[in-house]
Amino acid sequence: MQEDFELKEKYIPQLSKPAYLLVSLPDAGLVGSIAGEFLINHLDLKEYGEIYSHKYLPPISHVIGGLAKSPLRLYHSNNLILLHSWVAIPANTLYPLARFIVNYAEKYGIGTIISITGVPVPNRLDLDKPTPYWITNSEDFAKELDELNLMKKFDEGYIAGPYATILIEASKKSIRNFVIVVESFLDLPDPEASAVALEIISKIIGFKVDTTSLLKEAEEIRGKIKGLMQQTKQEIPNYASLKPFTYA
Repeated sequence: MQEDFELKEKYIPQLSKPAYLLVSLPDAGLVGSIAGEFLINHLDLKEYGEIYSHKYLPPISHVIGGLAKSPLRLYHSNNLILLHSWVAIPANTLYPLARFIVNYAEKYGIGTIISITGVPVPNRLDLDKPTPYWITNSEDFAKELDELNLMKKFDEGYIAGPYATILIEASKKSIRNFVIVVESFLDLPDPEASAVALEIISKIIGFKVDTTSLLKEAEEIRGKIKGLMQQTKQEIPNYASLKPFTYA
């Protein structure tokens, strides 16, 4: 696993407990990507790590202020590490990257991995506020999430793509992982769905977040990340069929 990915860390993050690893990778509606970028900009997260792979990551550098960086980077603050990707993840990368993520969580004693994604629904335009659901890999954690009553249970159906592989790999290591699944568009960036996910995460992890600006800037955000949506749209069919979905 370690040979598949190279890790460059500026420093070792000091985490208070309980510690969480939040994963924001491009997927349906870019729900996780938008949420991750919002936290980077509004929660004073510090960038401390870059992940490289000649074998599994596309030959793309993310350029900021003239400086080329890996598109897959690590950020942290207090009890939270965020792994955020600025490019779509190729389908052949999903399992090795999931193993890397879970092993990294284990390395830093992180007990819970949180993922954010969208579930495309045909009536998304008619929804005033999209509904969030949860999926987890732990029976005990399922009871906790039920009692929190912040989301509905994703009762039956399929989850495909990067978050499905993380659920599998985390289960092997007995690390709790749950996915926040928010009703979303399939191939349009969905900041409104991301705002729903952020409100839930803030209550679980314990930080304050005001998503007002995210909702106000929804159209600007859609325009800004149009290219990432196109990349992701091309990769989604390679993950697996997104239908049928059944949930309640």
